[in-house]
Amino acid sequence: MKVRDTVLGLMAGLLAAAWVGAAATEDPPVEQDPAVLRFVERSIAWYPDSSYRVLSDERRHTPSGSYRVVTVERDCASNILSGQPTVVIDEVTGLAYLGSVGQLPFEQSGAAARALRPFVEGFLPEVLLRNMDMRVRVSWDLPEGTRSGAVIPFQLIVDTGYGEYPKPVAMTSDGNLLVMGGGMPLEGDPVALRRQLFAASEVVTWDRGGDDAVVDIVEFSDLECPACKSRWPLIEGVLESHHGVVRHGMVSFPLTSIHPWAFRASSASWCVAEQDPKQLVDFKTLFYDLQRDMAVSLVTPTSLDFVAGQGLDEDAFRACYLRDRSLQAVHAQLALGHRVGVLATPTYFVNGWMIQTPEPDWFPDLVSRLAAGKEP
Repeated sequence: MKVRDTVLGLMAGLLAAAWVGAAATEDPPVEQDPAVLRFVERSIAWYPDSSYRVLSDERRHTPSGSYRVVTVERDCASNILSGQPTVVIDEVTGLAYLGSVGQLPFEQSGAAARALRPFVEGFLPEVLLRNMDMRVRVSWDLPEGTRSGAVIPFQLIVDTGYGEYPKPVAMTSDGNLLVMGGGMPLEGDPVALRRQLFAASEVVTWDRGGDDAVVDIVEFSDLECPACKSRWPLIEGVLESHHGVVRHGMVSFPLTSIHPWAFRASSASWCVAEQDPKQLVDFKTLFYDLQRDMAVSLVTPTSLDFVAGQGLDEDAFRACYLRDRSLQAVHAQLALGHRVGVLATPTYFVNGWMIQTPEPDWFPDLVSRLAAGKEP
């Protein structure tokens, strides 16, 4: 599985700070907050027999109000998914920010609060460019209705080399913490919210199944990603065994910082699906088969050969491929992925439940339970 280094790499080493961690073992037991535990369980990747407990819960005060920093331990059989996610809760707005959390190297003194935004505008782009060759700029322009209080949401505008897309981030108003993620209402349901977003989105390509399906599997993947290739047979098998019950939606999520030809393949994917969504699976399978030998220079001729072989309109494909409408579509797909918390490829959402490591011994049963109207 390819992890987005824009998230974990930044938090691991670039903020020059200590992680928000658990309380010391000699501290008294921490009160278990059911609302926080429910929010975390329904926000992060689902895995069988996971257990959750609050490790630490600290309230901090700022002139803009108070916020809580809550660290939760998730224990399960997956070494990848076991861990300690941290939630920053803005008690002014009721929004919870779940993502990698690190301490900003910002000095608070006197009038220094006025320097917080200029500091962030200079610090983050410089650090990401120097350490990850990632080009971003900070934007404070947010969608209408966005609220801030003790936590200030903003966006990183990421330059892919083909254009830009927004990634939600936030910082506490005291300049202490940076959260690589957007906010959701703590009392809301992340599972239901994601399902609604996918149903309303214009950039999810539904390539298998009909509108009468009772289970939606939305896949965020990258045609250059080996893990996406290895997981696809399991997903395809579930689609075949649950024919008529499940529909599949594809969303490109090219990891442009580590995969040189992924964005071009994503653009081509969009243009193929624009003519015939049912052809997208065959197109994806072709690139998976050629993954070891593919290069930037081969994406265009390979795509054109596919278009000709499938009887698609070559002129229409050329008018779309690497042109504004496909570039905008792929950037919108990337933005959608970050909005719903995608950190790695492949990531699947089954009726809104995030799945990162589907396995044959439980994934088909999960789909069957959801098809029967049950919780995982």
